[in-house]
Amino acid sequence: MYPLDNHEPGGALQGALLRLDLMLWRLGGVFIWICNICMLGMLTLTGVTILARPFGWSAYWMWPWTMVFFVWLSFFGFFAIYVRLRDIRVDFFAQRMGPFGMAATRLISDLSALAICGTLLGLMPTVIATSRGYVDGAIFPDGGELARQMLSVPLFISTFLICLVALVDLAKMAAGLPENVNSHHPEA
Repeated sequence: MYPLDNHEPGGALQGALLRLDLMLWRLGGVFIWICNICMLGMLTLTGVTILARPFGWSAYWMWPWTMVFFVWLSFFGFFAIYVRLRDIRVDFFAQRMGPFGMAATRLISDLSALAICGTLLGLMPTVIATSRGYVDGAIFPDGGELARQMLSVPLFISTFLICLVALVDLAKMAAGLPENVNSHHPEA
């Protein structure tokens, strides 16, 4: 459930920011599904490998594709966890400091996300240029192998989207909109 479902916008700018925020929230749900598909692929390939061993059958390409799915799961999950508020939260501490604490942690969180993800995006040309060749054994049905650059693509998509979420949240803060907060804290 989107945290600001019941929030009424106070103008066109707030309405546009809420629609953009909702779109990013829903995109986080798509990324969760992508993560689940990657996990299903990993479990299926691992299960087939285990079940086929007693029959003396194995496929060289299963282990490399399991690793690829694991990398993709981690990188797609990077955005999903952030936008869906499943990352580390310090609301309990910030709430004790009152409205100033909530605003300060919101600002620090958004600026930190922009700094970290901006750095990763800045390194993208270097990573792409140095990722040469193929993932050994990640074979397609036609016999080709997965290009090594494809391992990094989900990371850069996620970092770009996290930057966008942080910028939208800073704009929401400037427009007087509340931040998204998770109503459920597993730690509580």
